[in-house]
Amino acid sequence: MPRIGFLFISLALFAASPASAQAWKEYLSREDAFVITFPGDPTVEETSWTDFNGTPRPARRYSAMRNSSFYTLIVADFTDADYNLTRGSFAHAAFIYRMKGKITFDSWTAIDRVDGHQLQMMLDDGNKLFFAAHQHLGRLYVLEATIMPRSAAPVQFLQGMVFLDENLQRVRYGTNGERIARTDDLPDILGGANLDGPILEGQSDEFIP
Repeated sequence: MPRIGFLFISLALFAASPASAQAWKEYLSREDAFVITFPGDPTVEETSWTDFNGTPRPARRYSAMRNSSFYTLIVADFTDADYNLTRGSFAHAAFIYRMKGKITFDSWTAIDRVDGHQLQMMLDDGNKLFFAAHQHLGRLYVLEATIMPRSAAPVQFLQGMVFLDENLQRVRYGTNGERIARTDDLPDILGGANLDGPILEGQSDEFIP
């Protein structure tokens, strides 16, 4: 399934030297139900996230640094929030981040048809900030990468997110919101690709109930 992503992405951004490629690794959080690519094992801290109503929500911050660039993922718990507050949480996160710098890109996005929002901006110190936020199954996921001016866009961090369900199964949705199973591109940390899997997206009408 194509991912709606940052407009500047080109194939050249995926090229990496063997040394730099080895520095990145898949990270699985069972507690917060995701897989993402970080530059090494992230530091995990308990924190809080303030919602639209000013209520602090329990959260975890996952962070790592590489070559003076900072990568952070905050996962906030909205499981006891009302429907509208939860659905609008990623829009509120984008509102907060718009005040951090000069916006150069501002758009809706989706990963596996999990809706979200993305921003790019220039900071006062000359660095670039890349932001994306998604809401899924009662959690708000806020991704932030602050990189040096001449650094390549952090594509593998911002668009390599994998959302999991309560059984740690990869989540994908069809155009009507139905669950779709796909096994040919699972992250290695979840067992890797299974080319003999029964359901390949685009080649099957079978959905997960």
